Amino acid sequence: MPESSTPIFPARVIDVIDQFKVVINRGAADVRKGQRFLIYAVGKELFDPETKESLGRLELVRGTGTVTHVQEKLATITSDRRTAPRRRVVKPMDAYSMIRGRGEETTEEPGTELPFDDAENGDYAKPV
Repeated sequence: MPESSTPIFPARVIDVIDQFKVVINRGAADVRKGQRFLIYAVGKELFDPETKESLGRLELVRGTGTVTHVQEKLATITSDRRTAPRRRVVKPMDAYSMIRGRGEETTEEPGTELPFDDAENGDYAKPV
């Protein structure tokens, strides 16, 4: 890999395709399909109230995502956040099922996909 003055990470969001997909400025040399990333903005600098020492800048989390497509110099990250799965209990509705001893059945519905929280061009991305 050729040396560069650009640090590998954090990367930058260079395009917001939609609320579920962003593109970062790192490609095949730095990321792989399936890799997870944290997408975040940088907030204000915070200071220790006792020592007045800088504690750094606050990371404002936009969400997490997985690399779904890699090109030579860029990669697409898709939000991988979901609501919690929901369990549903199904009770037998007919007398025959109740007589035969068929009890309640439980099914699990997958969670709903969640978008990034207001991701913007210029946000940051780092592996998690």
